[in-house]
Amino acid sequence: MTFKTIGIIGWKDKSPELALALETISQWGSAHPQVKFVAMENLKELVKAPIKIVKEATIKKADLLLAIGGDGTVLSAAHISLGHNIPILGVNAGRVGFLAETRVKALSQTLDDLLAGNYSTRDRMMIDAAVFHGKKCIAKQTVLNEVHVRAHAPERMVNVKVEYNGTDYTEYWADSLLVSTPTGSTAYNLAAGGPIIHPATYAVVLTPVAPGSLSVRPLVMSLTEKTLVLRPAAGKTLDLVFDGRSCVALEPEDHVVLTQSKSFTTFLRMRHTGFVGALREKLGWTGKRD
Repeated sequence: MTFKTIGIIGWKDKSPELALALETISQWGSAHPQVKFVAMENLKELVKAPIKIVKEATIKKADLLLAIGGDGTVLSAAHISLGHNIPILGVNAGRVGFLAETRVKALSQTLDDLLAGNYSTRDRMMIDAAVFHGKKCIAKQTVLNEVHVRAHAPERMVNVKVEYNGTDYTEYWADSLLVSTPTGSTAYNLAAGGPIIHPATYAVVLTPVAPGSLSVRPLVMSLTEKTLVLRPAAGKTLDLVFDGRSCVALEPEDHVVLTQSKSFTTFLRMRHTGFVGALREKLGWTGKRD
């Protein structure tokens, strides 16, 4: 894989880490003119030559996206990449950064490794969500992290009927309900007490947030050639939040169909890194007592 053009995604305009990353890229790019760097207009006050400010349409033609920030920035890059098959490299300028492969202080060496081909790629599964009013599809989304079902009216719980592959499964009564991919399992799902799923596993986890029954637990299930259907069960409008980015109202007579997407998000993985290593580093899973 040759990276002639690298797009830069970043949203923390006042972040010292982001500014340092852009300065590092500028210095590296000046020494390696064979690689072109482009960034979106929101970074125009922070970048300098040889980085060029371009429209999002041009970013979508890049050979690689550098997502500098936290996991939310990586999610933004994933949605820019969707349909264009652009691999993503996460550069952690946030806090935990499960989706980041490198830190800002190591960025120059990382760029050297990219040029030398010292990396591998990993595909992450995504979920297609289709919202139906009767038989008419009224909205579609593809998510990398999760579909979050929450109450439309504030301070109310949700009552969600779940069907799995054409069979009634159960009804959830909880503050909200998460349907997460393996990538999303280390995000809101983890904070809500759900299990971590290895990213190579093609499965989703249903995690009720603060359920009304102590017997209700998160459930891991396959979406390979199967469907998951969610319906409002108490005649109340619900909100569907996709990757924390966009929201669609699910009216009492509507339903949403979730399937395993044919699209993937491709991440670059640098040498000597991996998911197990990320758990040890970011969650402190050393197996040792303090």
